[in-house]
Amino acid sequence: MDEKLGIGVIGVGTFGSLHAKIYSELGTCELRAVADIEPERLRQVSSTYGAQGYADYRQMLERDDISAVSICTTGGLHVEPAVAAAEAGKHIFVEKPLAVTATACDRIIDAARRADVTLTVGHVLRFDPRYVTAYQEIKKGTIGEPVYMFIRRNNSLASARRLRTHSSVLFFLGIHDIDFVNWCMGAKPEKVYAVAASKVLGDTPDSVMALLTFADGTVASLEASWILPESLPAPLDARFDAVGTSGALYVNGGCGMVSVAHERFDQPEISYAPDLLGESVGILRDELAHFVECVTQCAAPAVSGEDGKRAVEVACAIQESLRSGGVVQVP
Repeated sequence: MDEKLGIGVIGVGTFGSLHAKIYSELGTCELRAVADIEPERLRQVSSTYGAQGYADYRQMLERDDISAVSICTTGGLHVEPAVAAAEAGKHIFVEKPLAVTATACDRIIDAARRADVTLTVGHVLRFDPRYVTAYQEIKKGTIGEPVYMFIRRNNSLASARRLRTHSSVLFFLGIHDIDFVNWCMGAKPEKVYAVAASKVLGDTPDSVMALLTFADGTVASLEASWILPESLPAPLDARFDAVGTSGALYVNGGCGMVSVAHERFDQPEISYAPDLLGESVGILRDELAHFVECVTQCAAPAVSGEDGKRAVEVACAIQESLRSGGVVQVP
């Protein structure tokens, strides 16, 4: 293996370009190639970070000097590049969701297992100090046995306008918190019941509410929406509450912690990938650095393909509940 891990990024839209930026800054790896079907975006990102650009990711996967890839395409288009990467012997980071069906998840997991390559999924809350602290306190028994949890992730209408044609509020936002609750509970729920509201977007749910019931009787309430007014000071309203038999804890996941009032009120994003002295810091950098370390040190990733599949199975059960109007057992 090269002294520095050779990295490629497939799909360099909003999040993929952040992956490219962070890999170009990490001292433990080297960004060598990016791939995208949009020519101007490909040209811009490849030239900015000094990486070879490919219109066809398959050509990129033929390179022997690339050992690992990030897949940042639309969630419904992860399977083919992930399987191709595994078959080419590349280690794989897949942005959430792993896929949009359990069967599709299995195709990726099985391909990675056959090729004996590292597979991890970008569930970034597992690297967010606020949520990690909550997880640790729950696991230590600080609040006793969990009784109920409330999870919210609401975003502005700008996200829905950008993503509505190739994603959904459940797989774009809700999947974060589904994985987090699964992590806290050490298992996925047994059954779910969900309802949706569609008054703004029309052809896709504006908001989804779901009740998740776990085997030990713990219940969780999930709220995901992407129709918040764009005039709100912060684009994200997220929180996590957990009430147990002997205590409670609360996470404000949408707090920007920095507020700026000038011609307009703003809360700069300082969690995922803010710039500090010209380089990206924050939880996305930590997540990708962890992926590189897992590959170079042959260590198990914090978020496995099976973890990603469990979150997808719950999201799919919620979708089925929305369709059927009844309670759905999680497979």
